Amino acid sequence: MTLHEIFPSPIKGSGIKALLSDEYMLACFKKFRDAVVSQISYFKRAKNRIHEDSAFLKVFFFSEMSGRSIHETSEALNEYLKRCRRGKVKSFSDGRKRRMIPHQTSVNKFLRKISLEKARKILRECLDAQLNEALEHGLISRKVNVLIDLTEHPYYGKREDALIKGTTRQKGTRKMRHYLVFSILSRGVHLFAGLEQVAKGESKIPVIIKFLSYLLELGFELNHVLMDREFYRVALIKAIKDMKGRVIIPAKNYRKIRAAIESYLKGKKKRVSIHVISTALGGKNQQSQVVYLMINAKRGHSLREVKRAFLSGEITLEEARSKTFALLTTERPKSNTSSWASKKRMIYRKRWQIETAFSDLNRINRYCKSSSDGVHYIDMLARMLLYNSWKLNQKYLSSSSKKSFRKINWTLRKNNDCLVGSFLSIEKKSLGVV
Repeated sequence: MTLHEIFPSPIKGSGIKALLSDEYMLACFKKFRDAVVSQISYFKRAKNRIHEDSAFLKVFFFSEMSGRSIHETSEALNEYLKRCRRGKVKSFSDGRKRRMIPHQTSVNKFLRKISLEKARKILRECLDAQLNEALEHGLISRKVNVLIDLTEHPYYGKREDALIKGTTRQKGTRKMRHYLVFSILSRGVHLFAGLEQVAKGESKIPVIIKFLSYLLELGFELNHVLMDREFYRVALIKAIKDMKGRVIIPAKNYRKIRAAIESYLKGKKKRVSIHVISTALGGKNQQSQVVYLMINAKRGHSLREVKRAFLSGEITLEEARSKTFALLTTERPKSNTSSWASKKRMIYRKRWQIETAFSDLNRINRYCKSSSDGVHYIDMLARMLLYNSWKLNQKYLSSSSKKSFRKINWTLRKNNDCLVGSFLSIEKKSLGVV
């Protein structure tokens, strides 16, 4: 299949050629289309309808791929299909001509049928298919590193409910939607694996534990679980350890942590030491967990040089503390604790890949400003599918075995015969496009 058959003229030059593969993107769209249609199949449809459900989703998906608004994409594709049509286009009495592709208002109305709960089911079906396919072709292994982080999306509407939170970090608004995002890292491939909108006052701990349990049900094994310090909870760390996952998380600047760093700088303790974290004393369900505290230098500094400068009096204790930080892990250290701690620090630095991925998602398309949580959730899902397909395509192209690469492409082409011919193909009976 040629590039022109997938991306028509209005879309081909939109700067997305390097982002997407061909057959894999067809498989990605087919899975997304089937998942959405299956969730809204019970809605009553007009007998004289012109467009099928797939037509609305094609406009939306092209909008996400090209980074243009639904209105621009709809108009560009409509003009393209008019030029492809043989014969005259039907005209109405007021001078309007029959559209070959749904209008922006129709697409938005169609997307609003998808509630937040339906969007969650669609997300699981689509992302699970991508993960299973990557696992089947050996692009990722069963033992994966899990990255967890939060991201904010500004909200400019008038809603005041639990799903709309307050913020001071967004431009032009003090409202936001808060998302808890999960991704996996295996064999150098970073893929989004889960998304959950967090409501006001909702605890994130049960959501994280539920997702990790679901990942185990899919057949994966937990290697390292990398989180930011905002997830510093004894119950969460204990639950992940019970799942045989190894947590790496920054320590908060508590008094005991400051004392441990001071003892190391003065030569009283080693770089790695045993540390006990616990819930508040006197609580009904008091818990404690033994972890290992690793002291590291911040980027641009050497831990040995910081310690030497402090002992020689070149810098003060506060200056030395400002150049160091502590990591906590549930993994038992090896014999060479200093080298082991340095390796764990390098592993934790991989958590920044999810931050970079957030920037990539925002570059794929502009922020969705819909007041519907389901539409915004589907918008996020489409970007994640595009990001994952981009990463998997990179892995395909970097494969050392060209034979294996051709075999994967042949398999994808065989599984998507209904889409071969044109990504924009709409039923000839309804539109008359040839």
